Amino acid sequence: MKSKSGKAKPKKTVKPARRAVTKSARKTAMPKPKARKVVKSAAPARKAPPRATAPKPNLEQDRAEILAVSKMWWDANRKFSIPMMCEAFVGGEKFHGFNLNGHTYYGIDEWVRLWEHLGTVMAPVDEAAAAALSEPRDVRLEIRGDMACLSAESTFTIRVLPTTDAQSSMLPPPGEIASIPFRATEVFVREDHEGNPVWKMWHFHCSPHAPEGERRMGF
Repeated sequence: MKSKSGKAKPKKTVKPARRAVTKSARKTAMPKPKARKVVKSAAPARKAPPRATAPKPNLEQDRAEILAVSKMWWDANRKFSIPMMCEAFVGGEKFHGFNLNGHTYYGIDEWVRLWEHLGTVMAPVDEAAAAALSEPRDVRLEIRGDMACLSAESTFTIRVLPTTDAQSSMLPPPGEIASIPFRATEVFVREDHEGNPVWKMWHFHCSPHAPEGERRMGF
């Protein structure tokens, strides 16, 4: 359009209306920053303490030690040696045994008292003869950890003293020699009366054997 003076009026420029942006719209429009994952540094793995390894069983050594204890007991019978008997048995009240005379005796003290009495009743015969007659036969030894069992057969040979009053059905009249075949079972434990790990005899069982040549029942 032209003004009255003839000059054209300048056109008004229309600015675009600004949209009102609310706070909630801003929050929606602006992307939230992603939360950073905090990676914890892994703690160093603890090493398990080394396990205590049990000593390897040495059956040959155990067998030798057990047979040595058993031999000491057999030699004690041949020589009527109370100290040797006490060395073979576990000490204190822990020993328990069935004697060839048919009676049960408990602890070292009762066995010492028994043997002191037997010293007035009988005596060993000639040592060479006793060894020939009393050598154990059919020896069977089984070892399981800290326990072992031995069985054997033999003949107990002694001389009954002339002045004795034995009062036992197992013995012949005074002055004669008694040869009694028997079976024996010995139980060993690797522990003495103080808890030390040494082989000791904890139980002894002795009973008469059937007469030589007698047929076994059922066979």
